[in-house]
Amino acid sequence: MVVSRAISTVLDASLAVLLVSAAAVVLVTLSGGDQRPPDPDAAAQTVLASTTTAEYHANGSERAVSGRVDTLLAHAAVAADRSTHSRFASAVEAAVADVLAATNGRVSVVATAGSGRVRVGPRPPPSASVAAVTHRAVAENDAVTITVRTWSP
Repeated sequence: MVVSRAISTVLDASLAVLLVSAAAVVLVTLSGGDQRPPDPDAAAQTVLASTTTAEYHANGSERAVSGRVDTLLAHAAVAADRSTHSRFASAVEAAVADVLAATNGRVSVVATAGSGRVRVGPRPPPSASVAAVTHRAVAENDAVTITVRTWSP
């Protein structure tokens, strides 16, 4: 009887070690579920310093304006505030949307000048953790605020 008990104890100990090892492997391989949003400063530097081209029609001719995203957004926000060049503002929105498409998809940009506003990118879901950074710009002697938001999935 002692022999069968010793075998049972060895089997029990081996099974316990196996289960503890399996649990440790599962805990190590599962992601920690980090819910912090991506760094908005890094996203802002990447997006706002990118260059793009906005193409639009005005006064019967095709126009193209190339520049940094922050500069184009600032001028588009001023145009929206003055209710002029809506085609220009729409073209800038489309061009910046192409730049944002190259990111992880969780970045949005809003440029505001007076009551003019240009918004590009999706809105974060209500349950997401959101981080934002604001940059100041000047376009046509008007102050413009550009906000870049990032969020966790």
